[in-house]
Amino acid sequence: MRLINKWEIQKLSAQVIFPRLNTYRYFIDENYKSKISNLVKLGVGGFCLFGGNIEETIRMTNELQFHSEVPLLFCGDFENGIAMRLTEGTEFPHAFAYGKINSTEYTFQSAQAIAQEAKAIGSLWNLAPVADINSNPLNPVIGIRAFGESPEIVSAHVKAYIEGTQGENVLACLKHFPGHGDTDIDSHLELPIIKKTKKELESFEMLPFLAGFGSLVRSVMIGHLVVPSLDDSNTPASLSGRIISEYLRGELGYSGLVVSDALDMNALVKNFDSMQIPILALNAGNNVLLMPEEPEQAIEILSKSAQDNKEVKEKLIDSVTRIISEKRWCKLIPEYHEPNLPQTLFTEHPNLALKIAYKSLEIDDRRRIIPLNNINLMSVFAVLQRAEDMDAASRFMKMLGEAVEFDCDFAYVDKNLSDEQIDEFAQQTSDADTIIFPIFFKSRAFSNSINIPENLKHFIEIISKGKNSIAILFGNPYIKDEIQTDVKILAFSDAYSSMAAVVMKLSGRNIDWMKNE
Repeated sequence: MRLINKWEIQKLSAQVIFPRLNTYRYFIDENYKSKISNLVKLGVGGFCLFGGNIEETIRMTNELQFHSEVPLLFCGDFENGIAMRLTEGTEFPHAFAYGKINSTEYTFQSAQAIAQEAKAIGSLWNLAPVADINSNPLNPVIGIRAFGESPEIVSAHVKAYIEGTQGENVLACLKHFPGHGDTDIDSHLELPIIKKTKKELESFEMLPFLAGFGSLVRSVMIGHLVVPSLDDSNTPASLSGRIISEYLRGELGYSGLVVSDALDMNALVKNFDSMQIPILALNAGNNVLLMPEEPEQAIEILSKSAQDNKEVKEKLIDSVTRIISEKRWCKLIPEYHEPNLPQTLFTEHPNLALKIAYKSLEIDDRRRIIPLNNINLMSVFAVLQRAEDMDAASRFMKMLGEAVEFDCDFAYVDKNLSDEQIDEFAQQTSDADTIIFPIFFKSRAFSNSINIPENLKHFIEIISKGKNSIAILFGNPYIKDEIQTDVKILAFSDAYSSMAAVVMKLSGRNIDWMKNE
C-alpha cells in the first residue's frame, strides 16, 4: 500500500466516507447496485449495513470486497445482535435487561457472540455499546438501549461489552458522546440541547465514556447534541471542534477513531446546509463521516476543499491514517480473508440469549396467577405503539398460542382505539377468565413519545375488570405504574429471546438449565 500522504486527494476524501448500504436494494435494484459499485471504485472506507438476511449479506460483502482496492470496513448498529439490522441472527435482549441482572459476565458473553455473528457476515465494526445513562424516563430514543439509569451500572457493562467485542478483533464504539441519556428529544427528528454544566457532565454522563476509554475502546460516536457548557456557540457536538478536538482529544486524551452519528439525521439536515455538513464534520475532528445524505457529493466537497486548503488535506491524511490503522487492527489489512467460522455459530447463541432474557424478567404476581392453569378462555390484546409492531406482536402471540393448551382469542389495539370499540371488546371478552396485554411501547428512532395514550390505559382498565389480568411490558418499563393489572411482567426488551422467556414463564415450561435457577 502506498504511503497515505502520497494518496490522491479524491482517494483520501472517499476513504473517510461510510455510506448507508441496504442489502435488499442491492440485489433487486440495478441502479442502486451500480451506485454502490461506483462508491467502491471511488474508494470509500466502508459501509453501514441495513436489511437483508445472513446469506445475502455475506454474498454482498464478499462481492464488494473483491472489487475494492483497499479492504472495506463494514459496520452496523448491532447493539443487541445483528438481527437489529438484518432479518436473521440471534436477537439478544436489549441492554436494559443486562443492567437489571447486573451480571457483566453475561454482557461479555453476549457481546462476544454478537461480534462473532458480525464477523460471519463480513462486518468488523459494531457501532455499540450505548454508553448513555437513561436518566430521563421520557427519553424517546435511548430507553432500553441503555444499560441503566446510573453511571456505575452503565460503566461496568460498557467495559464488559467492549472487552467481549474487541476480544474478537471487532471494533467496539461508545455512543453517543457526550451523552444522550438526559434528553426528551430524538436527534433523528430535532436537535436536543443538554443544559448541564461541565461539572455535572463530568460527574455523571462522562463516567461510562471514561470507563470505555480505560478499556481501550477503538472508536467513539459523536451525538447530534447541543451542549452549551462545552461549546457556547450552540454548535452540535458532531460538528464542534471545541467538543471533539479540544475536549475529547485534548482534555480527555482520547486517541482512537472518532465517528459522527449519521449525517443524514434531521438534527443536522434541518439546521445546516447539506453541502456544508461534510466539511464541518471533518474540520470538527471526526475521522469517519457516517452516512452523509449524498456520499458522492460529500467526496467531491471534501476533495475541492482539500485542494484549496492545506489544513483540510492534513485532516484527511490524519483521518485516513487512523482508519487504515483500525483496518490493520481487525485484520482486514494486509488482505481481506473470508472468515472461517464454525457451522454451529448461529445455533449456540440463541440459548445464551434465552437464558439472559429469562433471568432478566421482573414479575409482580402477588396473586400467584402464573403459570397459567385451569383456564377456560383467554383473550390476548397486543397494545401497539406503531403499526410496524404488529410483526413482533404476532410472533409473540403465535409462540404463546403454541405453548398453552387452552382456547385463546387474539387482537391488536393502538392509539386509534375508539370508545365504541372498547365497548365491543368488553362484550366479546365477557366469557374470558384471563386477559393478557403484551405492550409494545419503547424508545426508538423517529419517535418523540414513549407514553401510553389515555384511551389505551382506559381500555386495559375496562377489559381487566373481574378477570385475571396480566400486562407484559416488552419495552418501556417506566409506564408500569400507569397500567392497572393483577400481574406485571417487565421484559425490558421486545427481542425474540425476551418474548420466548415470557412464554416459558406463562406456560410453566422449562429447559434443563432452568431447573437450577
